[in-house]
Amino acid sequence: MTPSSPAPGRDAALGSPSPAARSLTGPRRRLRRTLVAAAAVVGLVSLPACGTATPGSEDDSRRLLLGHGAAPGNPRSIAAEQFSERVAEETDQRLEVQVLGSEALGSDSEMLLSVASGTLDMSVNSQGPFTSIVPEANLVGLPFLFEDSAHAYEVLDGEVGDALAEKAEERGYHVLAWWDNGTRDITNSVRPIESPEDVQGLKIRTPDDPMTIDIFESLGASPTPMDFGELYLGLRQGAVDGQENPVVNIHSSSLHEVQEHLAHTGHKYELNPFVVSTQTWATLSAEDQRLLTEQARAARDHQRELMAEQTEEINAEYAETLEVTEPDRDAFREATRDVYATWREKHPDFYEQITAAADATRDDHQEEDQ
Repeated sequence: MTPSSPAPGRDAALGSPSPAARSLTGPRRRLRRTLVAAAAVVGLVSLPACGTATPGSEDDSRRLLLGHGAAPGNPRSIAAEQFSERVAEETDQRLEVQVLGSEALGSDSEMLLSVASGTLDMSVNSQGPFTSIVPEANLVGLPFLFEDSAHAYEVLDGEVGDALAEKAEERGYHVLAWWDNGTRDITNSVRPIESPEDVQGLKIRTPDDPMTIDIFESLGASPTPMDFGELYLGLRQGAVDGQENPVVNIHSSSLHEVQEHLAHTGHKYELNPFVVSTQTWATLSAEDQRLLTEQARAARDHQRELMAEQTEEINAEYAETLEVTEPDRDAFREATRDVYATWREKHPDFYEQITAAADATRDDHQEEDQ
């Protein structure tokens, strides 16, 4: 596991949110994020030759603002910093990327709105909020569509990903790369999960993501959308019984401190769209566009490697500290089968494209797992 400093507002000794940070909910927390965002934007505007020079002018230095919601130590956070460092190195500091994580600039949904308006240059965001912009992206999370993360990469790095990127471009978002938000498992504080019946009645926090909500409704749970930044407190206070996330996200945000049971359901895969405002993109030279794309994809590859490494290490740790179960995935597949029919009706063309691409490459990944 890559060591990291505690996130702002987290107890240094335990890596958990400090009492002060936990109290910053609702209006107070939103006010804090608004003030931080405003300060960042003011700082950018006050810089000379920052985003105002045209490519090829005597001074075309730029500083771009990149926001994300991951905690320090999370692969998304580490890779975002690598991206920033490499862009600065490759341009001799002419292009700088200022990274603000841990929802310092707002929730993922709020950051996407800022990118669309051009007040935020870039975001390594989450699939759930992104689906409000490109609804077809919901289908990436069809239950058990992919055998593993590598299977998802093969599909998303091809024509399927290109089709989603084209739709995003029309709505003000240029996609630099698809990063990895992992395969998701379930934790809760009520009981171990061995079968779909064990999920029934549980109040499960989900992102504001229609696909995830449909999956948990089909399992008989009570899905409860909640911002990720509010989740630790929600679990601790019992507002929700559990949640679903890749173990890397669970660990980096210390959710294991307030959960007892982990079920390796692997019920869906999610991507992290790395997007840049088309307004910002249009002001960059062709060479700078090429550089940002190249470095975003290099950082993507590093982030995916970190996800695999950390997932293995965290699962070994959780085997010793949580009650871990390995539910029968075939039973979960059967219990969520109706989700496919629902989403096929909503997006028939993209449904056929993504399921055909997944099926065409499935055997190779099944063999790798054997």
